[in-house]
Amino acid sequence: MSEMDVWNFMVSVREATGINSIGIILMIGLGFGISTAIYNNADANLVAKIAATVFVLCVAMGFLFNGAIAEWNINQAAAGLVWLSENTEGISPGGQLIIEANDPGAPFSMVPSLFPGLFILSVLVMQLGGIWTKK
Repeated sequence: MSEMDVWNFMVSVREATGINSIGIILMIGLGFGISTAIYNNADANLVAKIAATVFVLCVAMGFLFNGAIAEWNINQAAAGLVWLSENTEGISPGGQLIIEANDPGAPFSMVPSLFPGLFILSVLVMQLGGIWTKK
């Protein structure tokens, strides 16, 4: 394994999570549309509200999972760069920055950092509020 292999792996996973992020953003928008439709319909039944709730919670879980994959990827790339720096001739200054800016070898965790956590919490409050409150 070379440093270039680590960089290529890291970039390919980042591209995949970026593409997945576009889908998640579209699903969040769809969740707002569903929430608005239920809020504006005084006759919305319980089954529709439960289905909409399950949908927005699944989208939120997808958001958290995608973020966790992205973070885990960069931490594992940093771990690979640490291994390379210790067992080869060394790594580039950019590789050293990746090591210093991340948590090499950290385990997979779906617990978000502050701002992504606040973002998805605010989205859920707005969506679920529209689903479960009356106009």
